[in-house]
Amino acid sequence: MLITTLGTSHGNHTYCRYNTSTLFETGERAYLVDAGEPVVATMIRLGKDLDTLKAVFITHMHGDHSGGLPMLIKMLRKYPKEGKRTEVFFPDDVADALGEWLRAMVIQWPIEMIPTHVTRPGAVYDDGVLSVSAAPTRHLRDPERPEVPLSFAYVLEAEGKRVVCTGDLRSDFSDFPETARSVPSDACVCEITHFQPETALPVLMECPIKQLILTHVHDPWHGEDGESLLQEKLADLPYPWHIAHDCDEFEV
Repeated sequence: MLITTLGTSHGNHTYCRYNTSTLFETGERAYLVDAGEPVVATMIRLGKDLDTLKAVFITHMHGDHSGGLPMLIKMLRKYPKEGKRTEVFFPDDVADALGEWLRAMVIQWPIEMIPTHVTRPGAVYDDGVLSVSAAPTRHLRDPERPEVPLSFAYVLEAEGKRVVCTGDLRSDFSDFPETARSVPSDACVCEITHFQPETALPVLMECPIKQLILTHVHDPWHGEDGESLLQEKLADLPYPWHIAHDCDEFEV
């Protein structure tokens, strides 16, 4: 499995990072977790084939994780091929709202080749190559619907490998996915903006993770000085870990 961190910033684009989007490639198929801007442009510049994109999993609907979807959908529809199908999973029923924006862009909606689904806890996807399950986090909540999870971590499994993508988390790190705490994973793609490294370190040190990939990187950790400071704060981690940059690749 090849992981490419297409965009690695937090809620804002910065001088060196775009919004969050992570590409997974396995078995000549591709999958996205989150679609922050400019996901399509980055995939094209890297020579990634949009025809291989089978599914998109949105962790939550904040714009830095979903803002690139309209252009992605436009490109998928613009060059259709027989049998081509890309499924999109949202943490809430937003298909109508998305459709209004697409229609405002003069793009037909709904589109048969791009079916949408509402993510619910548990198994959400299995195409025989990749299986995906979802675990609720508490990053995003609607006070009027407290029982409905609106943000998720995703667990991707393929080629005998297991990768946890945390999505965004709470400031106390209490919703770091239990599945990453108790079940061995070959990689964990974890945000590093909404909590202090000192808060996360005791939890991360006990996790059965083979490698940690930090993305959704907060401003204080940008640049050589910022990365050096973060490396000091997490120096005690007992396994390999990386501060991801836009377009970095990781083999799992």
